Amino acid sequence: MKRFHRLGLAVALLMGLGAGASWSAEPPVTIGLIDMYTGPFAYQTLQIRLGVQIALDESNAAGGVKGRKFALQIGDMGTSVAKAITEGRRMILNDHLHYITVGSQAGAALALAQLVQQRNDVFLLGGIATSKHYTAEVGGPMIGRANLSTVELGRIFAEYLKSMPGVKRVSTISPDFEYGHDFIDDTLAALKEQRPDITVVRQEWPKLGTADFTPQVTAMQASRTDLVISGLISGDTISFLKAAKGFGLFDAKTRFYNHGLDLTKLSAYKDGLPDGSIATAWYPFYAVHSPENTKFVDEVKKRTGSYPIGATLIGYISGKMLTTAIEKGGDPDNAQAASKAMGGLTFSSPVGPVKVRGCDNVASYDFFVGTVKRASNFPDGIGLTNVKAYDPAKFARSCADILKLRKH
Repeated sequence: MKRFHRLGLAVALLMGLGAGASWSAEPPVTIGLIDMYTGPFAYQTLQIRLGVQIALDESNAAGGVKGRKFALQIGDMGTSVAKAITEGRRMILNDHLHYITVGSQAGAALALAQLVQQRNDVFLLGGIATSKHYTAEVGGPMIGRANLSTVELGRIFAEYLKSMPGVKRVSTISPDFEYGHDFIDDTLAALKEQRPDITVVRQEWPKLGTADFTPQVTAMQASRTDLVISGLISGDTISFLKAAKGFGLFDAKTRFYNHGLDLTKLSAYKDGLPDGSIATAWYPFYAVHSPENTKFVDEVKKRTGSYPIGATLIGYISGKMLTTAIEKGGDPDNAQAASKAMGGLTFSSPVGPVKVRGCDNVASYDFFVGTVKRASNFPDGIGLTNVKAYDPAKFARSCADILKLRKH
């Protein structure tokens, strides 16, 4: 009898059963997460994964769904969209997953969306996925996003720039691929509406991974620009700022704006990022004051010994969006039920309430713009001050516009 008692206890422990828990004998509800875990974006993608895991753990602590636990399955795409498609096919065809998230790469999200557009048994969620085509032309009831697009990014920045009438001449620099062009095109389109007095005096399109930005920096310097609008990412931003500092581009007359600097720690740019630079951010946690924020920051610190970044928040909202919709849908093996539950879905987050619009399954929550400052009260001595919150839903394309795009 003792032998069988020990065996039963071991089985219970392996199933994750604790005091008061009573998990179903059915397999867990597994969510696939495909991202760039090897390569230059590993820190960002691991933070997204952490956020998703925290969301799943919270749901499991509350009883899961229908007595079943949520579990996470990882797929590493490196930096290859083709590998992302391979991982997606494996998860759908071999492992029969009903829920897949693409953490970072918009190209991968678009490719996988085309793969699942004609299916009704898989719901695909884009984490960062800022492409304006994702959930629009490449969209449908089984596709959603936990983030805003380049359209909202451009409109929010144009709204912010209304308070800076001294900016008349701008230069742009952004990587020469789809995201880079969409980011600049949508920003300039919004500026044309809100600030028609602004003139674009220089545009640069460096290849991703450019090491020496001397030609771009000197060209901008010669153009007598008031503001550099940058869509550069990660190491490219660091290399550009190094060259800009060396040539004194950002003096008293020229400001710098870069989108999404908190996808990694802001301190990564500390050596070259000028005070007073403008930055958008998903999660300046030190400027958010709520019990939910404190709880999340404490949880991240407990797990990692450090603080969260924007990527951590996006991961968390992605996980919460899926688990909440699956629970509301009532049938975890029916992705269509979760899809139908997306419309009007609301839940709390560290940055306030999150609301999901039904026509394109896009989550909306506060997004922030601020200026860079070095001070001892910020994490690693650098952060954003004069932080303003914007509701992306107020800047989004209408549902009629989205549905019209899908028909073309």
